Amino acid sequence: MKITRIRNFKTLTLQFIFCIIFNAAHAQKSDSMFLKINKSHFLQGDTLNLEIELSNYREVSNSATIHLWIEEIKTGKKWHYRYPLLNGVLSAKLIIGNQINDGNYALNVLLQKKFFTLEGKLVNQDDKDVVLNYFLLTKNMQMASNVISLDKSKSFTINNLLFQDSASIFFSKPKHKNDQLQIEIKTPLDSNIIAIDTITRFIKIGKIADVSDTIITKTSSYQFTTNNNLYTTIMPELIVKAKSKKLIDDYEKENVSGLFAGSDATVLDGLESDEIANANDLFNYLTTKVGGLNIKFDEEGNRELTWRKRSAEIYINEIKVDPEFALDIITSDIAMIKIFQPGVPVSFSSGAGGTIAIYLKNGAYKKPNKIGNHFCILGYTGLESTWK
Repeated sequence: MKITRIRNFKTLTLQFIFCIIFNAAHAQKSDSMFLKINKSHFLQGDTLNLEIELSNYREVSNSATIHLWIEEIKTGKKWHYRYPLLNGVLSAKLIIGNQINDGNYALNVLLQKKFFTLEGKLVNQDDKDVVLNYFLLTKNMQMASNVISLDKSKSFTINNLLFQDSASIFFSKPKHKNDQLQIEIKTPLDSNIIAIDTITRFIKIGKIADVSDTIITKTSSYQFTTNNNLYTTIMPELIVKAKSKKLIDDYEKENVSGLFAGSDATVLDGLESDEIANANDLFNYLTTKVGGLNIKFDEEGNRELTWRKRSAEIYINEIKVDPEFALDIITSDIAMIKIFQPGVPVSFSSGAGGTIAIYLKNGAYKKPNKIGNHFCILGYTGLESTWK
């Protein structure tokens, strides 16, 4: 799923319709939303095909959001996935993981006419601040950047971003003047879900005898709520890790790929050491750690790193960026830096000046922050994902 900007469209409020009907057929609809799944009894390893069509999407919105809450009837454990509904159509697949217990499950499909939006405010504002730069890096290594305007209250809105899973976003002032920005953000999709249409279906998982009577008995008075969960799993699933002597090894295993995983690199640890976080200037810090690495100024006064008189390439989360972008990063947000000497191949465009690969803290490796200039945000579930 690529990062996409979706245009705004006029919306109309629809009457809330709550529909809970147990039906053995594979298709079910409300007054406006049609839901189809490929079958009602699955085994672990099977694929659940989910097809949704909104007949009156032009009256609602050309871009909306589908929330899928799966609830295990016996325990109340819930899984939450969300998908983009574009032009009233969604086709998604969920592979049922081997760890999913045998039993009866409710599929709750909620339609929300909101699309992904990021709202923010510059806290340490100055009267001269009228715009900000933002730079977005997704987990699957897509990149987007743009300039956003600030209103009189120094607030801003980034409308209708479409990206898969999660992303890192950080802000800077024009001309990459990093003045330790203090920004507050919120994503309305992560707040309360106000559904304008709902459909519930029931399925069986595993090698179970005929339990259709049990399903009817246990679901005849079924009511779904996102509150007061006995167990809750929020998309995407984050695993809290116990601190170990080699936490950086766990991070590298999960986040480093391809030629970047080569062992011919100097690794600087930002997870268990405060040395990177305490650095006042990233480039100056790197030159003290790597012999032969120097800072060079171009004709416009911008800085770059050179090695053996050749420009070093800078990567952030394995995406090649302009060297000045690296200076916008708050050093405490850096999980790891891998430094490859000149001549070590890392990518197809690896230069003769070496490679600096910077990795940002994410998921369980990053403490949630509500203020700063770098944030981890959740996007949409991939159209082909695993339920686990």
